[in-house]
Amino acid sequence: MKQPLVQLQNVQLRNDRGDFVFRDLNFTLQPEQSAVIAGSAGSGKTTLVELLTGVRFASVGSVEVFGHLLKKGRRSAIRKVRRQIGGIGGPFGLMPLLSVAENITLPLVLAGLRKKDQRERLFKVLTEYSLLKQASEYPPSLTRVENTLTQFARASIANQPLLIIDEPMAGLDKNTWERVHQVLQKVALSGRSMLILTSDLPSQELPQTTYYQLVNGVLQ
Repeated sequence: MKQPLVQLQNVQLRNDRGDFVFRDLNFTLQPEQSAVIAGSAGSGKTTLVELLTGVRFASVGSVEVFGHLLKKGRRSAIRKVRRQIGGIGGPFGLMPLLSVAENITLPLVLAGLRKKDQRERLFKVLTEYSLLKQASEYPPSLTRVENTLTQFARASIANQPLLIIDEPMAGLDKNTWERVHQVLQKVALSGRSMLILTSDLPSQELPQTTYYQLVNGVLQ
C-alpha cells in the first residue's frame, strides 16, 4: 500500500481559551484520492490547514504529511511539506506586491525551474484560466473572480501532489462556479489529491472524493 499523503492520529488541540478545537481527530488521505471537509464557521477548518502546513502543532497525537512528522523545531520537514502543497483561498492568498504572473510562477521559482520553462508553463496556465490580460496587474486591482482564478493557476502550474482549497466557490457567479467545478473534476481525475474545506457540502459530487463533516472537533 502506498504511503498516505496525510495522516492524523488521535489529534487533540485547544484554542487560547482552553476549549477543544479537536478532541480526537483521525484522518487519512491516500494518494490520488481527495476529500471534502464541511464545517461551520469556528469548527476548526482553518486550524486544520495550519496543522497540515506546520503553522500550529497538535497538543496530543501526530500529524504526518508526505511521511514527515510535523512537530515544533522540524523546520526542514515543514519546508519540504509546504513545497509539495498548492493552496487556494483562506491563508493561501496572493502576495499583493507581486504581479499576477509573478504570483503564479512563484512555486516554480522556489523549485528552481529554469526561466525558459517558467515562461512556457506560465503562458499555458494564463491561457487556460483566461488571465493573459491580467498578467501584469497586481492583486489589489483584480476582481474576486480574477483573484480566485489566479490562485487556481498558481496551484496548477507546479503540479504539486496535494492541493488544499479553502472555500473554492465563495463569492463566485454561476458561470465561474461551473468553471471552477470543472477544474476540480479535472484535478480529481488527474492523479493529484485535493483537500477541500467548505462551509456546506457541495451539491455536485467530485470523482474519487470522500465527504466528511467536522462537528465538535471530530470528523463524521
